[in-house]
Amino acid sequence: MITDSPVSLNIGGVFVIVKNMPRAVQWYREILGLPDDEEFMKTATPDMKTIYSIPLGKTNLILDSIHRDTLTPSTNHLFMFDTKNIEETYEYMKQKDVSIQSKVQGAEDVKFFEVLDSEGNKIMLCEEKR
Repeated sequence: MITDSPVSLNIGGVFVIVKNMPRAVQWYREILGLPDDEEFMKTATPDMKTIYSIPLGKTNLILDSIHRDTLTPSTNHLFMFDTKNIEETYEYMKQKDVSIQSKVQGAEDVKFFEVLDSEGNKIMLCEEKR
């Protein structure tokens, strides 16, 4: 697709405001199956004000505790993670003791469910058949 705009047709990063950076880093790294960031965790404190970026292909998930004083967990979905198998992902989240907010919903082409992250923000996990 060709456009006249100098703005790229991709999202470089998604910001998630978090209260407790070490808890959020550990939660997201765990559900994504990433190894612990031991170097970061050596100096991380619950009250630290910083930004932590997790590369996800062309998009970065940016955890931001600088603005945590204004945090009100989102009741709307902040973003969605893709999955190839929604039922397997649902069971995985149950095993990880994630706060699941809905059962698997949707039709044959699109299925999804909602969870809360460690900070109370709502996110979605979605399987799309293409």
